[in-house]
Amino acid sequence: MHTAHPSISVIIPVGSLDPLLDAQLQALAEQDVDCPFDVLISDNAGDGRVSDHVASHPLRDRLQLTCVDASQQVGAAHARNRGAESASGDLLAFCDSDDVVHTSWLTTLVQKASSFDVVGTAVETVTLNSARALSWTPTTEPEKQGRTDFLPFAIGASMACWASVYRDLGGMDNRFRASQDVEFSWRAQLAGYTLGFSDEPVVAYRLRAELRPMLRQSFRLGFGFSKLRGIYRPQGCPALKVRRVASWWMALLLRNPLLPTSLTGMSRGHWLRAFVIRVGELRAGIRYGAIGW
Repeated sequence: MHTAHPSISVIIPVGSLDPLLDAQLQALAEQDVDCPFDVLISDNAGDGRVSDHVASHPLRDRLQLTCVDASQQVGAAHARNRGAESASGDLLAFCDSDDVVHTSWLTTLVQKASSFDVVGTAVETVTLNSARALSWTPTTEPEKQGRTDFLPFAIGASMACWASVYRDLGGMDNRFRASQDVEFSWRAQLAGYTLGFSDEPVVAYRLRAELRPMLRQSFRLGFGFSKLRGIYRPQGCPALKVRRVASWWMALLLRNPLLPTSLTGMSRGHWLRAFVIRVGELRAGIRYGAIGW
């Protein structure tokens, strides 16, 4: 059984100096956890702006805030791994720079981690997002988050892992540009580690509010998860059935954005997102053998 009062290192991968980072840091300063924790900003840009910002940050002492150079490779997985290498905490907690964790975030993770090796929580999208962004990217109900038809997973924006487990597994795989959290969770479970998930949404998750970034992210999601599915088929991950893929494309054709939204029940942004996801999914499915009969 893991300790109920671990020291914690919070790791935040940062691709550039994000103006939204300060809101996340303020939220971390308001945590109600009774365990000691520090915060590592893992700088994937390496241009000096992030490190300068951290060095002069008003919360630096309160959060034991430090900056880690993670500019050797591009990728959030690499940034998380570099942060983990520098972390001193027994438990590694991961969140993103553009979200805002709830006050109970770390407490929830610590409680769950007392019984599991890797843990995650649900997220909510109501707090930070506009009506338009919500219409483009509908949120999965908390009790259905972290699930796949193969193995469950911890969402990278709200997850924790015991440091010894994370290092034993070699961290996240930076060869994946999306679904690194899913891949890590699957690999951990296949290696015999346990995964726990709380359906209490304790992170305010920020959706893409501009169309092009949202579509780029959507393609990566479709491509990345289909690639992952193909790679893990030998380990028992079920293939995407041809009939199922065909039914998704048929549904898109029937609900095309030329028809009134009142008939399709789907905003045009939502339709475009679904279309781009399916394109990415199909390309990776063919390339990595994720589609089968």
